[in-house]
Amino acid sequence: MMNLRKQRGASFIFWVFMLAFIGFIFLVGIKLFPVYYRGLAAKKVMEDLAIEMQNKKPNKKQLWDLIDRRLYINNINDVTKEDFVYTVDKRTVEFGIDYEVRIPLVANLDAVAMFDYRHTINTGN
Repeated sequence: MMNLRKQRGASFIFWVFMLAFIGFIFLVGIKLFPVYYRGLAAKKVMEDLAIEMQNKKPNKKQLWDLIDRRLYINNINDVTKEDFVYTVDKRTVEFGIDYEVRIPLVANLDAVAMFDYRHTINTGN
């Protein structure tokens, strides 16, 4: 027969590991929240610009200037001109931003968040 006095619950070491795990998850969440918040703001900028530019045919420089101005207003510093994607067809203009953000977590451990937002403008020609 088993001795029930030895099976009372979780040990102290288990609770230490559990608290360390919960603390690590909290740390990751605190560090990644601003990155994803800025990513959602960048997505909204791209959606609004795609709606605004329907039936227009902006060139690459005009489109980047509009995106850059709106990203600056929203305090999104993660996107550079090298992250801007632009292609033109007969009737459409496809544009977007494709970037990644690297966040140091602990020592040599980093978290990487990758964002790729693309939209198509019908030029109406």
